[in-house]
Amino acid sequence: MKKLIAIIGVFVLAVSVSGTAQEIKSVSVKASGLTCSMCSKAIFKALEKVPFVKSVDADIENSGYDLTFKPGEAVSLDALKDAVTDAGFSVAAMQVKADFTAAAVQNDAHIKGANYTFHFIQVKDTTLQGEQQLLILDKDFLPEKERKKYAAQTAMACFETGKMKNQAGGQDRIYHVTMN
Repeated sequence: MKKLIAIIGVFVLAVSVSGTAQEIKSVSVKASGLTCSMCSKAIFKALEKVPFVKSVDADIENSGYDLTFKPGEAVSLDALKDAVTDAGFSVAAMQVKADFTAAAVQNDAHIKGANYTFHFIQVKDTTLQGEQQLLILDKDFLPEKERKKYAAQTAMACFETGKMKNQAGGQDRIYHVTMN
């Protein structure tokens, strides 16, 4: 019984960090599996079709795409990943620029925003203010070998599932991130 109470206490502490991430400002996606300029064009067109994307700037030499978003639109990082994979390629890296207001960040803890929750891994305790750059660590957002390096930094099941039960009985999407 004592063990169960200790586990619950650690869980509550780990997930109850205060602060907010107000909005995702931009995203940089690096794709893998490209062999020609037609591949780059296919990804470019797929990303342009995502409803909340305002603009896509391609860096063909580095297989990179810089995205900005329509004002007031909710951004889905999964939708961006899906656009790349639906075009027949893989995401090699996704970097997010998000704007934070007095967000107290702790290692292996969550911060809930309006439309998403970030789980910070391998970070120092700090308070985030203003624009910050984050690397998404989730499955299909990084090569598996690199992602596994971060898996050892958390004991929370949400790292493998990408989801966590909420108070309403449903599940929230959790994006696992580290700061660059």
